[in-house]
Amino acid sequence: MELEPKPDRPQPPARRSMAFRKRRTSPLPTADQSRRQNDVVQSTWRHFGEAAPVIAFLNTHHEALDGQPLHRAIESDEGLERVETLLARMRRQA
Repeated sequence: MELEPKPDRPQPPARRSMAFRKRRTSPLPTADQSRRQNDVVQSTWRHFGEAAPVIAFLNTHHEALDGQPLHRAIESDEGLERVETLLARMRRQA
């Protein structure tokens, strides 16, 4: 009695090595920039409470800031304070 050959099982794809990953071309944020980014995201999250409005607010140009809130907040402590002041004003108007 002859056994039929089993079909070959598909092999999992080979793992890629780290050598093929893109290298970061921009510098990593400083500790202060990371802190300010965290602070502005937390403040914005407390204000809006949902991901979509948080993302939209942080990435939309605002005339009062003359730029995007996320970029302004990361730049300096003064920028972070301006963004938090804008959020407080928006809270009072709502």
